[in-house]
Amino acid sequence: MIPLGCSAAPWDWGDCISQYLGDALEWAIGSTFKFLFDAFKQVVIEAVESVMKAVGTLWIDIDTPAFGNNSAVAFVQQRTLWIMILAATLAMIIGGVRMAISQRGEPVRDIVKSLLTMVVVSTAGVAIASTLIQISDAFSEWIVDQALEGSTFSEKIGEILVNPLKTEGVGLMLVIVIGILMVITSLVQLALMVVRYGMLILLVGVLPLTASATNTEAGMAWFKRAVAWLAGFILYKPIAAIIYSAAIMSIGSAEGEPDDVTLPVITGLTMMVLSVVALPAILRFVSPRTGS
Repeated sequence: MIPLGCSAAPWDWGDCISQYLGDALEWAIGSTFKFLFDAFKQVVIEAVESVMKAVGTLWIDIDTPAFGNNSAVAFVQQRTLWIMILAATLAMIIGGVRMAISQRGEPVRDIVKSLLTMVVVSTAGVAIASTLIQISDAFSEWIVDQALEGSTFSEKIGEILVNPLKTEGVGLMLVIVIGILMVITSLVQLALMVVRYGMLILLVGVLPLTASATNTEAGMAWFKRAVAWLAGFILYKPIAAIIYSAAIMSIGSAEGEPDDVTLPVITGLTMMVLSVVALPAILRFVSPRTGS
């Protein structure tokens, strides 16, 4: 029988050389690709960790200043005071015309209720809104700290969100996708918090104006819409913090075998994305006509 393949026979030495060279080349190529894979994966992980530490903490740490001392709110209210008085006057005239036509006292009651609403909103609206905003900000920071087990967000964000990516079971493409989505989510969340801050200033500033003609159907609809939007933007941060905390807990529970790590990471990332899209859902909930 003629031996086939590599053997001690001299005529098979060429096959031995080919086999050993092939094995050596396969090992070299595999090792090179593994080295490049690990190096690129490590770069992605470190980049995600750095960006998350720099950006991920900002949106939760943004405290909305007390609007009682906010010059922007005072500026808006002072410059729209004459519009408020004009709108209230026109609303009273409309109420008087309705009373003259209907020969009933309901329009007078509506006028008194509208004036009382305007006075209460003008005098106490800023203080009430400022208190609610401070409570919502404090609750947001508290619940995220609870999810982080008492540590600060900036200290633990990289460890909790990035450590699961360091396991062997998470592929390179998944690491890249997760890393990019984490960064984008944090940046969008930060932008939405800035938008929230600006909208709160505008809504609190024009709230007395919207309350100046509540004895009319259009004026009442305008006032309800302004209050609903104000409530929505106040609630957005604590609701986003609740979702974000649940996402952190999900990602932080990623332990065990590689297959057991991937699902909690993906679930947590999905919840982080949900915290971004929570704002339109909240506005639709508090004001059903917002999306129409």
